[in-house]
Amino acid sequence: MTKITIHNWDEDDFRSCKEEWNELLARSTSDPLFMSWEWQQTWWNVFAQNESVSLQLFIARDSSNKLVGIAPLYLSKTRSKRVLTTRRLQFIGNYWRGKVTMRTELLDFITDKLNSDKVVKAFYHHLNSLDHWDELVLSDLKKDSTTYQLLIADNLLPGSYYRHAEEYNSFFVNTDGSFENYIKALGKNTRLRLFNRRKLLEKLGEVHFDNNSTDDIETSFAHLNHLHKKRWGTHVFQNKRLKFNVAVAKLMAQRNALRFSTLSVSGETVSIQYNYLINNHIYNLQAGFKEAFHKKLAPGYLHFGYEIESACNSTANRYDFLAGDGKNTPYKERLTQSSIEIVDLQVIRNPVVKLAYRLYDYFTR
Repeated sequence: MTKITIHNWDEDDFRSCKEEWNELLARSTSDPLFMSWEWQQTWWNVFAQNESVSLQLFIARDSSNKLVGIAPLYLSKTRSKRVLTTRRLQFIGNYWRGKVTMRTELLDFITDKLNSDKVVKAFYHHLNSLDHWDELVLSDLKKDSTTYQLLIADNLLPGSYYRHAEEYNSFFVNTDGSFENYIKALGKNTRLRLFNRRKLLEKLGEVHFDNNSTDDIETSFAHLNHLHKKRWGTHVFQNKRLKFNVAVAKLMAQRNALRFSTLSVSGETVSIQYNYLINNHIYNLQAGFKEAFHKKLAPGYLHFGYEIESACNSTANRYDFLAGDGKNTPYKERLTQSSIEIVDLQVIRNPVVKLAYRLYDYFTR
């Protein structure tokens, strides 16, 4: 039986482990974008600096010293219910109910598929042996992951209060099938906005759907911010959020994974998307479009139609809308019935905090 040992990586290890990290990620079932070294290390570098947090990056090695697991966590002090100060251990990628950063979805422990159960149990056993945390928050955790399933089924942190604080759906379209079958399955009004109104769009001028060059990443983000501000009144990415996305985009461009696409009419850009393509999986991170372009047209919907059609005609097998709602309607639910369940799971072991949350949940249930 393979022996699993747990070690700590420090900041220097984190900065230099790119090749080993991503090689393990390729042998896991964890998300290839959000759990990549590029995303995780950049998030830590941008959002954790100058904050009162400490890196708690645990790794697992087998008897041959091969990396078989990564638990990317950090520790912070926070006030629960504005009263209790707790020592919170949580995933790198989010400040749960804290400062707004760039949301990281589909979080998980990264484990080698051949040893996943054993590695996950070793991580929880190690966490249980530590006495410097009061609550563990596993935010945006996939409910079908071994990290979630084993914790709940085997009660791997005994004596703790497991609290499903929030649950979400992360939406996607399976693009292995034909685009024709996809649009046939849509509701009448959604099909009109996504596809049928192309005829009207084409009457307005020469239509182009293009993947942009990634040579000038800053300009693409400026264009996205401009369109977003027209619609929402503010830039979608600014300050640290802009710094983070530009940095990740440059790293992912080196892997040929960055995709900015535009929909234009007679040379005028009416919609832009900020996407990534990794392992035949397309992620839509953000979109911006001219809401008042035409009273009968929804450029954002039409752009989704071109993107999904392009994915269906390529080797891509998934177009991912991710979690979140629209400005006026839950449009993602209209575009697909496929989703992944994710959860913000609080694991509370401090007796006082545990009692406070039990009482809170009882009276608000």
